[in-house]
Amino acid sequence: MRLSRVVMIVCAVGAALAYTRMTAQQPQSKQAAPPVRSVGADPKATESVVAVVNDEKITDTELNAAVNGQLRGRQAPPERVQELRGLVLQLLVDRRLIGQFLAEKKIAADPNEVDSIITDIKKQVADAGRSFEDVLKMQGQTEDSLRKRIAADLAFRKYAETGVTDAAAQEYFKAHQQELDGTEVQASHLLIKVEKDASEKDKQAAQDKVKAIRQEIEKGLDFAAAAKKYSACPSSSEGGDLGFFPRHGKMVEPFAATAFALKDGELSHPVETQFGWHLIKVTGRKTGEKDFGQVQDEVKEVLAGQLWDKTVAQQRQGAKIEIRN
Repeated sequence: MRLSRVVMIVCAVGAALAYTRMTAQQPQSKQAAPPVRSVGADPKATESVVAVVNDEKITDTELNAAVNGQLRGRQAPPERVQELRGLVLQLLVDRRLIGQFLAEKKIAADPNEVDSIITDIKKQVADAGRSFEDVLKMQGQTEDSLRKRIAADLAFRKYAETGVTDAAAQEYFKAHQQELDGTEVQASHLLIKVEKDASEKDKQAAQDKVKAIRQEIEKGLDFAAAAKKYSACPSSSEGGDLGFFPRHGKMVEPFAATAFALKDGELSHPVETQFGWHLIKVTGRKTGEKDFGQVQDEVKEVLAGQLWDKTVAQQRQGAKIEIRN
């Protein structure tokens, strides 16, 4: 089973390297950028407690480091930082709950495996011509905190390997084969755009409009003609045709989910995304050729993620969690 959570740590280090290279190559602006706030390290608040999970504390220092790791050296306005703090704090609570669960079951990582991963990361950083300590600082981490994160993730992998069996993975593959075997659908759509700051009245008007267009299509209006006439998407010039796309990775949710649930030639009901309201019509399908053996690692990773979420939910039920942030 691949360990995506550890891979994410390694990728974060890589992202930090990419960011430092990018900023080093950018010309200096003659005019200073407007002031924005990043997460600071107020000496008076470094050891203040922001949450307690079953008597285990999460400090402001740890939270700031985790948020800085998400920002990766970038600055952000205060409202974005505050929003991010809330999200990251909940992730830290989840990690505490998982750690306590694994400790209770006496499941721990192999220290040699942790050392091996750290060595690999250091090599990647050195190959990029960077200082390991500088990259960790940009990520809001120390080597010790990185080791602890990797050890925790490895311990969870050990637990997951007992619960995510080949039989469970094969069953999941059969139930979600089109999502995993490389199947692609061809679809056309039309979009009634809704601006991000639109009022509820404007949002409702867009929904009403797309419903009315659907009725026109049901009465005989050609879908391509409707897309050319009404759609705000650039694909309107092609009658709304988007070509072929897979279940994941190209189209936003729930657009992709709706398209894959449709039969060939079927017209969807109105679908809302962050862009506005859509009508979707599937016009073709390419059956995937990947078998279970080719995607079993991916399947097991999905199941491991589900196990993580299930375990967190179960642990939260009986946990004493106090948020002070």
